[in-house]
Parts: sequence; C-alpha cells; structure tokens
Amino acid sequence: MSTTPEKQIGFPISQSHAEQGFGKLPYVIIRLQYGIYMQFPIHFVKERKDGLAGISIQTDSSDPKVQQALLLDAIAQFKSQVDAKSNRSHRLCVVLGEDQAYYFDEEGIKFSHSIPKGGTLLNSQQEFIAMGFPHQIQTQQSESHG
Repeated sequence: MSTTPEKQIGFPISQSHAEQGFGKLPYVIIRLQYGIYMQFPIHFVKERKDGLAGISIQTDSSDPKVQQALLLDAIAQFKSQVDAKSNRSHRLCVVLGEDQAYYFDEEGIKFSHSIPKGGTLLNSQQEFIAMGFPHQIQTQQSESHG
C-alpha cells in the first residue's frame, strides 16, 4: 500500500494573483482562525500607486536593509490600524523568506525561523488565493529579503 496520495487536494497561488503581488516575498499573514489566513502583499514603491493589492511602502531605496527598517515600522502601524478597526488584537506575521519571519502580537515583535504554511489563504476581499499549498510562489532560486 502506497503512502503517496493519489491526488493533492487544493490549489496553488494563480498567475493572476501572483501578478498582483500575492505569494511574493515579503508579505504579511494574519491568522483569522485555525487553518485560515489572510495575505497582504508588500510593495516598495518610489511613488504611491493606486490599485496595488496589499501594503505600499514609499521609499527611493532598493537596499534590503533600509527596506526592512521601513517595513517593520510600517507593519507596526498597519497592525494598529487593523486592531483598531476590528476592536481586537491580531497576531500577524511578516514573512521575509522561507525560514525568516517577524511575528507581531501584544507582547511585541519576535523573529522566528518558522513561517505560516498551508491551510486556506484569502485576500482582504475574502477571495480564495490558495488552499493546501505554500503561501509563497515556489521558485527555482530562493529570494532573500532583509
């Protein structure tokens, strides 16, 4: 008897979602409930652009260290806005790489080598992005941020 599943249930991030920035590092994940996550792409832009899904951080720098410093401040502000809007504290995660993340919760910001994976992934409009697959687009070469 084989232990390999005959069919994999679920679906990966689509090309159309990838073009909007979903699944590209870095990104923010909020756990809504067990096995259900919401993803927010992060875009570093020189000028504000309307229509980008997720979080835009304005900077002229392409230096990952400068971007990471801006990123953590921007996500702390984003978390405050999300918490205030829903009137509760959320635990969110900024994923920088396959084994690099910062978790934000009531106790502060903590670095981790563990990132959220699997489950059902939604966008902020509650549309399905992926199910039962990694939250990032799998590439031949690993991207590194920060």
